Amino acid sequence: MATKKKTSKKTATTGKKKQKKELSQPVRIALASGFLLIFVVACLFALVGLRDRFGDASAIVYEEPVQQLHTETVQVSYSYDDVLELVDRQLINGPNAMGWQRLNSDGDVQVRKIFGEYPASQFLAELETHIDRTGAPAQLKSNRSKGTLELLWQGKVRLQLRYFIPEPAVVKQGKIALIMDDMGGSLSKMRQLLDLGIPVTPAILPGTEYAKKSSQLLQEKQHEFMIHMPMQPRSYPRTNPGKNALLVDQTPEVKKRLVQSYIESLPGAVGGNNHMGSRFTEDTESMRIVLKELKKHKFFFIDSRTIGSSVAFNEARKLGLKTGTRNIFLDNEEDVSYIRRQIRKMVSMASKNREIIAICHPYKETFEALKQEIDWLKSQPVDFVVASKIVHSY
Repeated sequence: MATKKKTSKKTATTGKKKQKKELSQPVRIALASGFLLIFVVACLFALVGLRDRFGDASAIVYEEPVQQLHTETVQVSYSYDDVLELVDRQLINGPNAMGWQRLNSDGDVQVRKIFGEYPASQFLAELETHIDRTGAPAQLKSNRSKGTLELLWQGKVRLQLRYFIPEPAVVKQGKIALIMDDMGGSLSKMRQLLDLGIPVTPAILPGTEYAKKSSQLLQEKQHEFMIHMPMQPRSYPRTNPGKNALLVDQTPEVKKRLVQSYIESLPGAVGGNNHMGSRFTEDTESMRIVLKELKKHKFFFIDSRTIGSSVAFNEARKLGLKTGTRNIFLDNEEDVSYIRRQIRKMVSMASKNREIIAICHPYKETFEALKQEIDWLKSQPVDFVVASKIVHSY
């Protein structure tokens, strides 16, 4: 009997094991997943309840887009007078207006002169948007470079507003004194010089046919001029510097007397420079005599530097005389293209914040080159000045 009981117990244990084996792995996974899902859902409901009870509801409010309640569009027709009134309020009599003046109409176009600055681009863009929204056949056309604003209606200009546009200020960096030598032989060339449109200092050669009349003309015009003092060149006497020229072998008294005669013959002159003089300006003693005489009359002297070994500029500095020296010749070649290149070179030199003395002559090619370059010259960042503004005492 005892043996049977043991067998039954063993059999029962084996049955339980069989029952456990019947729960396969997929079933167990499914049960676990279901339990987990129920747990997550329960947590979410709990969190929502906490949010509703303690959370800031205003932080999670979303506004739906407003739907158009009225489907019918009211059509508004704008006339030219309506658009004109808009332009009047914003431009002619607007808050930034400084007054205006009625000008003569140009046909059907009304013209107004507006005082004050040209409107800012952003302001005009906003006004153009307002005009576009009217749906009227109107357009605002701006031209800042010309200083005009035009109101067009059906493609035709009906109103023009004119503003004053100041020329952009050009920053001046250097100075140029342009001297024209050998003047006094022709009054017509002197008038050409005066009509060039930029300051040019004429240097009149004493004893020439129209020297005195030229000086009188210049004094009437209150235009500065110099004496072009004839001096001995190295090639003398083969090359003649002219009548009553300064020569190295002359006595000091003769040299002084000649300088005095130049000054007396051309009243109103304020300075001098040398005509030729490649030999004379090399001679220290001769130059000192001349420069001392000029200093007595409060003249300045510009060394034309017809030779590299000239002592004139250095001697003038030692004497405390206002002086300067030539930096460039414009017309060593009587050719318009060459002279124009030299003019450009002259400006390039001055634009490096320098004071430049340039010398030219009354050749027809020089006048033509200057005329061709005059507009360009006026637009450059340099000042053209008379010779007295560019000499210094040291």
